[in-house]
Amino acid sequence: MLTIYLVNEHDEIQLNYSDLSENLAHKTSSSTKSVIKFISTAETDLTTFDFGKDDIVCLGFGHHFDLNYVQHTMPQLVKMLKARNTQIVLVTELRYFHENETYFDKSADELAIHQLAYDQRLKVLDLYSYLNAWYQQLSASKRSEKLERVKNASDLYQIKKSILKQLLSCYLTSWFSRKFFVRTKIKIRGYGASLYPEVWDKLTNQTDIAEMHKIGMNTVRIGEFFWDKLEPQEDHYNMEYLVNLLSQLKEHGLQVILGIPSPTPPRWFTLHYPESRIVNLRGETEEHGSRQHVCTNNLNYRRKAYQLARKIARVAKDFDNIIAIQIDNEFKCHVDQCFCESCQRLWPQWLKEKYQTIERLNTVWGTNLWSERYPDFQSVVMPTKTPFTHNSGLVNAFRTFTADTLNDFAAGLAQTLIAETNIPITHNTSLNFNLMNYELFNQLDLVGFDTYPMYDQYWNFPINLDLWRNLKDTDEVLLLETGASHVGYIGNYVTPHPKGFLQTEVFLGLAAGLKSFLFWPYRAQPAGVEQTHGAIVTQTGTPDLGYDDVLAGQKLVQKFKQKLDNTVVKKSKIALVYSDNAKREMHVETGGIYEYRNTITQFYKALVSRGVSVELIPDNVDFQNFNCVLIPYIRDVNSQLLARMKSFISAGGQLVVGPLTGDRTVEMTWIRGHNGLGELGQWLGIKNVVQYLSEEKRTRAKVKVDQSIDEFGGLVTMFNTDNTMKHVETIHTVAADRSIIYQRGNLTYLGGMPKDSLNSPLWDKLVDEIIKPCDEDCTYIEINWGIFKYRRESEDEIQFYLANMSVDRVEYELHQAGYGEDDDVINPGKHSLNGFECKLIRIKKVR
Repeated sequence: MLTIYLVNEHDEIQLNYSDLSENLAHKTSSSTKSVIKFISTAETDLTTFDFGKDDIVCLGFGHHFDLNYVQHTMPQLVKMLKARNTQIVLVTELRYFHENETYFDKSADELAIHQLAYDQRLKVLDLYSYLNAWYQQLSASKRSEKLERVKNASDLYQIKKSILKQLLSCYLTSWFSRKFFVRTKIKIRGYGASLYPEVWDKLTNQTDIAEMHKIGMNTVRIGEFFWDKLEPQEDHYNMEYLVNLLSQLKEHGLQVILGIPSPTPPRWFTLHYPESRIVNLRGETEEHGSRQHVCTNNLNYRRKAYQLARKIARVAKDFDNIIAIQIDNEFKCHVDQCFCESCQRLWPQWLKEKYQTIERLNTVWGTNLWSERYPDFQSVVMPTKTPFTHNSGLVNAFRTFTADTLNDFAAGLAQTLIAETNIPITHNTSLNFNLMNYELFNQLDLVGFDTYPMYDQYWNFPINLDLWRNLKDTDEVLLLETGASHVGYIGNYVTPHPKGFLQTEVFLGLAAGLKSFLFWPYRAQPAGVEQTHGAIVTQTGTPDLGYDDVLAGQKLVQKFKQKLDNTVVKKSKIALVYSDNAKREMHVETGGIYEYRNTITQFYKALVSRGVSVELIPDNVDFQNFNCVLIPYIRDVNSQLLARMKSFISAGGQLVVGPLTGDRTVEMTWIRGHNGLGELGQWLGIKNVVQYLSEEKRTRAKVKVDQSIDEFGGLVTMFNTDNTMKHVETIHTVAADRSIIYQRGNLTYLGGMPKDSLNSPLWDKLVDEIIKPCDEDCTYIEINWGIFKYRRESEDEIQFYLANMSVDRVEYELHQAGYGEDDDVINPGKHSLNGFECKLIRIKKVR
């Protein structure tokens, strides 16, 4: 018996928990019987309550407490419940509605709850986003029908209890079902492409659908742009178009990933609501005619997007061939910050909830400098054009605001869909966009991503695999877009892949655990801006450059299906921390040289070029699952991250910190006090910290590594310490007797990155002495630059999937005898793979 406990001080909602339990049992058809109960903290002491192992405890179900409770009491409860092996859920507030108020942002409580959920990797039951999205869809007359005054509060309204119970009954059963009881979301691996039936005539669409099925594809991605087809005039819907299209795809046995077309509001929308359009940094209003031209903070946009999402969901739930719903398309692909009227109104509200008092904001931003001090939140400017540049605290806060409010919009879409259907929800993110991905996907079911690597920058494919499969605690990840041959648009022609390169992507993607591998598009675009983009077939329907490789990829899917089905992913024990917060911080302080995507990729290449397979993990992951963790470019090391570092070191893990880690505050100001690295520096015991640009030859930071000299580039951190790395000597130029490397036992701090990390003697030493000894794969196999490998296991054998993504022949060394895919013996020793060659090596487990 598994019990779901809804916890708050008082039972304000008073649901029929027995009926709710029965509805959940009916929806899940689970062999595990579950019951839903309410616990009042006014009557029950949670610290002494007898929770069962794996029980689900939902903290904060109802109207909320206060910020102090969320920030101090709730973390203590989380710690206690984790120790008892319960499954913890944080619940956002069932908020009242103020008279005449039409917009709600997160309260201080909600901001704190989402932060706690991030720090502890907890699920969030986002009641606030669900009910707010429901409320925003209502007309004024409907609101008056469905709301009632709160007793003893003349200016507050709440949803009528009968309506609230009905809303929550459907929503809660769907939410608990998908978050806890449906473990496998995608049962059949998808191989297919995006279709754009709105662009083509009926005969062409019929031809493409039939041909996709004929060549062995089983999955179609549609819908992310055809808002105008479904709502050609405001409030006049044509859902029959979607029904007919889905029926046709189902008749051909094709799975569907269905898009919510919110990135392309039709022309009628921008004509009716011209103030909804994006306003850029220069104060210019972005015109209709592309996509993402409307601000996601605009109330009319949210209302229409949520209404459309609900109508799509009500159609989709009747089609069992829909395996996922994709919300929007590539958030922040073409835009980033917005300065429209909606953002201007919301900005001071968000600041007030985040900082609570204007005195605190002024203090943490350091606004006494240049007489920047703000008298109140309404007076805080947006970081538009200014004579020099803005305060780093302001810029950092506005970038956080931009990503956070986007996630508010996305959460509203997600909760709307959850209430209407059981279909898993995803989004197609990318390394290129400025998002808070963990918080985004915490409200979704599956991580999805797009990537379009060039063959001569092949490492950009596996870095995506290594990142996105670690974002959530699930092995199911979807590749929703990649190119069959080349990208392009009318402003940029791009070189195609050589023949054979695509198979390495398919082979490695399957091995890494992808549940879908989808190309963009199936038929090349005939109009618009992306006509030059490669496809599977051309605009005329003849094979495009990537056609043969796509068919070869489909044969790989079929060839290895059984082996993949009978094995599970076994991840590397080496982890590299990737952080969206660090990405934002590097936007704030670029130094004129830094861009996070390129910077973290160089660090990644320093590892994989030396044969190290690595997982890219968020900074909130438990490090105890790894043998070695590397943490570069995390400017703000908060108390939670520092605690995980210390715990990892105490458990014997190898920790490599830096460069540019721990040298700024959470507001992107410089650390005050006696230590330039704050609490991290105190833990290390270093002092006299300085930073400078290591570029010009006479002042460049250098080290002597055994008998070789290595030079550093970029911003370097130098310090005094008695704990230096053996056989590594800092050569003093302008930083007196300071060191650039710290090492004590299993803890290393790097004060900089070598200028040429691929040919760096220091990195050779780091990998050979610290990192590679933590790589459990080295017992079996060692690879060289160009080859990537992924490991899978069954009860009886270990499988290594190897692919040489480079054009040159590359060697690898096998340390134990193995077998190929057809049981051919592979002896220990040195072997090689030709350019774009793939190979499976199976090693029997010793019992």
